[in-house]
Amino acid sequence: MKLKIVVVGERAVGKTSLLQRYVQNHFDSAYHGTLGAFMYPVQVEVLVGEQEVVQASIALFDLMGEHSIRETFRDAMFYGTHGVLAVCDVERPETLYAIEDWFQAVSLVTGGVPFGVAFNKVDRLSKVTVGPAETSWLRKRFPLVPTTMTSAMTGTGVEDVFSGLIGRVIESTLSAGRRRRVQRVVRQKILAFVTRRGLGGVSKSELLFGFKELDYNELMAEIDNLVRLDVLSRDELGPGTFRVRATHHGQEIAASTLWEELVIDEPA
Repeated sequence: MKLKIVVVGERAVGKTSLLQRYVQNHFDSAYHGTLGAFMYPVQVEVLVGEQEVVQASIALFDLMGEHSIRETFRDAMFYGTHGVLAVCDVERPETLYAIEDWFQAVSLVTGGVPFGVAFNKVDRLSKVTVGPAETSWLRKRFPLVPTTMTSAMTGTGVEDVFSGLIGRVIESTLSAGRRRRVQRVVRQKILAFVTRRGLGGVSKSELLFGFKELDYNELMAEIDNLVRLDVLSRDELGPGTFRVRATHHGQEIAASTLWEELVIDEPA
């Protein structure tokens, strides 16, 4: 499995330091702002279930915290992203609120991937200014996003925040693959059912009876997808009813092994 995870956040929140601590077990107290993006490759093995082991090649991207760059190169920066770690500085509450803009920028490109939040620099307890008001805001805005207290200097929480996000990304990717396999099987069955009926096609009521084990909305969505793939054509017969027929392309697929053509990658 090849994965891309991006680390985002405002300037000087400690993104580079967290990555260097996780990848190299190194901490540099001097601040060096990231220009553009820097990639850290890592290899991990994750046990999924009781017997399945996933070997993942992960590209961890350290992205600069410049807003103008984010907006100008958003598609290039976030294309192909499987997971996001947003970092805020516990000394600067404004960096927590800025996370929402980073999440939105990524979601516009990816359609939604696993997120995580790192409250960084917790070693500076005497200077912490992120308090209950800020954390309450985060829970209301992003109730399902896990948060971790981290310190790149001491290493506190660093392994937890990255391994937790990587685990969620792998599970999300596997789940998406399982959904695609289920969709392919359903579409195969629908196309075969319609093709067997020949030129006369199949009415909506016949589809509902033939696939009564499927949820109504799921069945209608798959019919729409097969029409979009040009393997079925649909004739509207009146309000709420129609008849579908296999197109020439659909007949070719049904008679061959080109079932992968029946897969549509839907937005997450």
